[in-house]
Amino acid sequence: MRALAITLALATAFGCAKFPDQGGGAGGKILIFTLRVDGKIRGINNSPNNLPFVYMVAIRTSNESNPIEDGPFPVIGQPWGNGFVAGGCTHFVWWNPLQFPSYGLYRFVDTSLNQYEKIGVPVNYVEPNDNGKEIRFEISLNQLAPNPEAAAALQSLQVNFLAMTEIPPPDRVARPWDALGDPRPPLFQINAPVVIPLNSSAIYNNANFNDLEPLGDQPDPDLDIVNWQVEVRLP
Repeated sequence: MRALAITLALATAFGCAKFPDQGGGAGGKILIFTLRVDGKIRGINNSPNNLPFVYMVAIRTSNESNPIEDGPFPVIGQPWGNGFVAGGCTHFVWWNPLQFPSYGLYRFVDTSLNQYEKIGVPVNYVEPNDNGKEIRFEISLNQLAPNPEAAAALQSLQVNFLAMTEIPPPDRVARPWDALGDPRPPLFQINAPVVIPLNSSAIYNNANFNDLEPLGDQPDPDLDIVNWQVEVRLP
């Protein structure tokens, strides 16, 4: 328990990185992601059971400007698979205050999305406080490819923002969640990732996509995603 306390103290002291005005230091194109909820980001200190909620950004890289394949979408019931994302997904960033640093960048190593590995951390990130509504981080496009040449060939990203109470065990029937789209009748939008072009500097957010993610489609405000943004910065 003492070791855990020391680890959490270090995370509090050093887990917040400053956001520069012109991107980070990994080189190449820069991507800045923001997820905002209606309530608060549920971490360790502001959770009744000290178990944080799961907040992720799921990504599928593509060499096409307008990919027609499925992008990432949430797993909402059995069979659970990896417990959080299905469809087409190559990478994800997970804000997890039970680890240090709290932000981790992961890559799937199989097409069934059952195996993944941590490949790094964002170039910069902002640690939400107990009343914070956002997770925000910056990665280099180079972090999503095996080499700079492969990164330069990428034309777009398919992106989804995921919030859920937990990654459930296989016997769990359901759990509260939210993602891009409105799952309520009559829309029933479960598979609604967005395509982010990479050919120019631009900002993409909920307003650009006709308020794709509405307020109130998830009754728990700490899970209810109300805004999101992806900023592309060219070098």
